[in-house]
Amino acid sequence: MPKIMLFAVLYLCSVSIVFAQDEAKKESRNVTIIHAGILLAVAGEDTHNEKSIIVEDGIIAAVVDGYVDNDGTEDAIVTVVDMSAKFVMAGMMDMHVHFASRGDNPADRALNGVKNAQKTLMIGFTTVRDLGAVDDTIFKLRDGIAQGDLIGPRIFAAGNIIGVGGRDNGMECNGPESCRKTTRDMISGGADWIKIYSSCSGGRLCSHEDGSPMFFEDEIAAITETAKKYDVKVAAHSHPRDSALQVLRYGVRSIEHGSYIDEEAMETMIRDHVYYVPTVSVMDMLEEDLADPEGDPIMQAHERKFYENNPPTIFEAYKKGVPIATGTDAGVVPHGKNYREVERFVELGITNMDALKMTTVNAADLLERSDELGTIEKGKVADIIAIDGNPLEDIKDIEKVVFVMKNGKVYKD
Repeated sequence: MPKIMLFAVLYLCSVSIVFAQDEAKKESRNVTIIHAGILLAVAGEDTHNEKSIIVEDGIIAAVVDGYVDNDGTEDAIVTVVDMSAKFVMAGMMDMHVHFASRGDNPADRALNGVKNAQKTLMIGFTTVRDLGAVDDTIFKLRDGIAQGDLIGPRIFAAGNIIGVGGRDNGMECNGPESCRKTTRDMISGGADWIKIYSSCSGGRLCSHEDGSPMFFEDEIAAITETAKKYDVKVAAHSHPRDSALQVLRYGVRSIEHGSYIDEEAMETMIRDHVYYVPTVSVMDMLEEDLADPEGDPIMQAHERKFYENNPPTIFEAYKKGVPIATGTDAGVVPHGKNYREVERFVELGITNMDALKMTTVNAADLLERSDELGTIEKGKVADIIAIDGNPLEDIKDIEKVVFVMKNGKVYKD
């Protein structure tokens, strides 16, 4: 064979080998395997020891017994994460935050939002529902995180709140046509949820005596019917009993705060599977306010009544079986302490297991994302955290998050 022909054959063979190697690399799969010492796959069910969670393409591919170091295939590039001495569970969720509501201008609010989002993810909260912002900054933050440009939890955002006549910096709802238009505008502007002020808000805590509903019946109907048309759920800020009873008649998905809901409201919420998000973390702030000798006596009187009434209301709702999910009102209370909601639930008498269920399984159900979120099961999104301790024995161990994975990507280890 002439030398030139031999060289040509050898060259083609080498090119073919390199091409085949490149193709093999392209076809290789990246797999992460988490060795879980104690696994709470589904809050509300038993824990399991020595499990391996196999994650591929952001999804939980399998949960198997023992510690394995491969997924049973030959084409996977495997990364093993050793959490064999840790407590592993689904990422926690906070159903009431305000990431980008503070700041004198959009730039300040954006910067605060970025910092608050990162802080929240790093303590183990992989999903939040943001229920109130001043402008569209929260939508840009949500999208930036979803696209991978920013670090933070998955966000379901309401944007600006709808209130009567634009009350409390909310979007105007003044008559049914106004309410319908505002609801449409919010949804077309990017809102995943609609949030309404159905009672007094902000710095004026309500009692059931002075908490008459803020909307007329036709206004509430216009909001909820319009939202339903676009398959968007409504969350109602409602402290007093009467406003809660009003909005419950029109199909809201959750009652926020619900400080003075009564037995009738609770029974309605059980019947219609409406969630209660009591934002009990606010009690930390109230304790500080009530201890201030220079505090406003009128405001302190309101706060004291709320402080005394709210815990037994929450515990009664829990005993009756009202669906409850965690929501801190972070933004009113400090960001980065979202775990306080779970701890406060336990302080009220709720079991550790049920408190963990409220921040995972129940939160996913509230969002109507139970097929994707809230548990560590095959086919679910890989939102996984590990804790140095056992929150079923000591709930304060949820402050010791040492590993965070969201969508299969590790953010803290």
